[in-house]
Amino acid sequence: MPTVSLPARAATSSPSQASSASASAPLDEYFGRMQLSPIGIGNELHLIASRSQSASDARNSLPLLTLIENSMHDWEHKYPHDDWIPKNLARLEHDYLLVPTLGGRIHAMRVIQWMRSDYPGTPALDRAQREAERAMGLPTPTPEPEASASAVPETEASESPTP
Repeated sequence: MPTVSLPARAATSSPSQASSASASAPLDEYFGRMQLSPIGIGNELHLIASRSQSASDARNSLPLLTLIENSMHDWEHKYPHDDWIPKNLARLEHDYLLVPTLGGRIHAMRVIQWMRSDYPGTPALDRAQREAERAMGLPTPTPEPEASASAVPETEASESPTP
């Protein structure tokens, strides 16, 4: 069976760059219970985001996201300086935010804590934090109750002209 060669992760031109490139996981190494490669992790995260158009689809993705997170922990354990990890953690956090449950929010915040601990100051962390703030700040879409005349605050009622 013919083999397919995988592209190099990054071209290096100096010894310091070479040592950081060696910290990258090979693209054909597999991590976690799902045995996902770095490319497989990215593909799964992309598929989940594209399938999460409805709340039920997003809700059903939570177990798969936790398995992907398991693969990412294994990946980081073996290659803690791989520069693809923070980017994929930001994507994982994004997908957790798509899950319309408290569990999805909790997982998203745990990923942000993980990034703050292990990847502080990275653009991926900044992006993830902004997205979480935006997502958590959105009100839950519920109908507003009708305001009645008796519900007007006293200060507004006293300022209105009397007939």
